[in-house]
Amino acid sequence: MTINRYFEMVYLLISKRRTTAKELAEHFDVSTRTIYRNVNTLSEAGIPVHCSKGKNGGISLLDNESIVSSQVMSEEERDVFLIALQNLTANSYPESDDVLCKLKNFFNQK
Repeated sequence: MTINRYFEMVYLLISKRRTTAKELAEHFDVSTRTIYRNVNTLSEAGIPVHCSKGKNGGISLLDNESIVSSQVMSEEERDVFLIALQNLTANSYPESDDVLCKLKNFFNQK
């Protein structure tokens, strides 16, 4: 999975608030098992992703620890988000360098 897909998955979770593994699997044309592995990778990188089972279950970002808001991103949240992307780069996702560079420029960081 490319960093662009990780980024898009986070973006979908921000905009939808909650989605199912099946919906994400159909969107990315992968299996639900792959989605759960991807969610685990995002979680290991510091993105606060939560999975819940049951009728109203699904995948979401934790509200009380949300890294990104569709309205505002605090300086602390921005730093956590960039660190999470740096962790992906350090863990053999070299394509994250381009996204990380773009985000650093967007946030006016070196």
